[in-house]
Amino acid sequence: MVRVALVGVGNASSAFVQSLELFNNKHDIYGMHKFLEEPIEIVAAFDIDKRKVGKPLKEAIFSPPNVVAKYTEVRNDLIVLRGPTLDGREGILSDIIDESDDQPVSVRDELIRTKAEVVVSLLPTGTDKASRFYAEESLEAGAAFINTTPSAVAKELGQKFYQSKIPIFGDDLLSQIGGTAAHVGIISFLRERGVKVVRSYQVDIAGTTEATISLEGWRKELKKGLKSNLIATVSDGAEVTAGTSDYVGFLGDRRVSYMVIEGIYSFGVPVRVDVSMKTYDGPNAVVPLLELVQLAKIFLGERKGGPLKEVCSLYFKSPPEQDSLSLEERRRRLEDLMMKRTPVR
Repeated sequence: MVRVALVGVGNASSAFVQSLELFNNKHDIYGMHKFLEEPIEIVAAFDIDKRKVGKPLKEAIFSPPNVVAKYTEVRNDLIVLRGPTLDGREGILSDIIDESDDQPVSVRDELIRTKAEVVVSLLPTGTDKASRFYAEESLEAGAAFINTTPSAVAKELGQKFYQSKIPIFGDDLLSQIGGTAAHVGIISFLRERGVKVVRSYQVDIAGTTEATISLEGWRKELKKGLKSNLIATVSDGAEVTAGTSDYVGFLGDRRVSYMVIEGIYSFGVPVRVDVSMKTYDGPNAVVPLLELVQLAKIFLGERKGGPLKEVCSLYFKSPPEQDSLSLEERRRRLEDLMMKRTPVR
């Protein structure tokens, strides 16, 4: 069994927790690579919102401001614990979060008490202090850490985790079939067919908390920079702009992504690709998270610490080591690593 602690009981957590009910009961999770034959159990969960703190996890994942639909019954009665606030209510978040009056627990002690092996941070964009805090608590407790936020945690703390022989994966999770992943894939396809991409842009619209806070100036620029940089790595110097452009409440968990890619081919003839894609934000995170948790457990057991390049470059928009490989090439590189590894007996 893989013992997991959740940091932040938001929309991604809601989809992830629901997926575990299906995964642990042998239901198909489309597109998932199965690295382990072990069930995954949530043994601890932390949040700061009074609508979630003190509630069973099966209720908290459907509490406001969460908007992910109910896809399956969840049976986890684990009580959500009060974590420290730190920078969890700065800026626009102060209008969204209804802060709990409970005293924060000792995160490190809870991770040790529950024997958590993997900590998954699903905090909002821009919570740098909180993201770093949970990573350091995870390190002290001897648990692997997965940073889905844009905060540069894997970059900054990677060496400490490496020295302690504990995995850390990050930064900024790449969705299974989100706009950025699709954008990178289309550009890689065009490159393989001999198209020189000249310019490209992407906008995303959704009705989630993350979409709301992404409208705040500095958060918007942060996400725009990370998305644009990833897409630029596979586009041979093309002009690239990508980022969340608006919040539309009635969309709920639905995300609408628009992509335009312009290039030239043959003897300089222009080509333009226009894509409109509709997905669901929460479920977009499920497959990457399931795979990352399994990989974290494997490499924790094998004492391979730090931000493994083969993992981080495939699953994250801003890994500590970025390269220009296509997503397919990055997947093959991870598969090669898994084939060559010598499991600890």
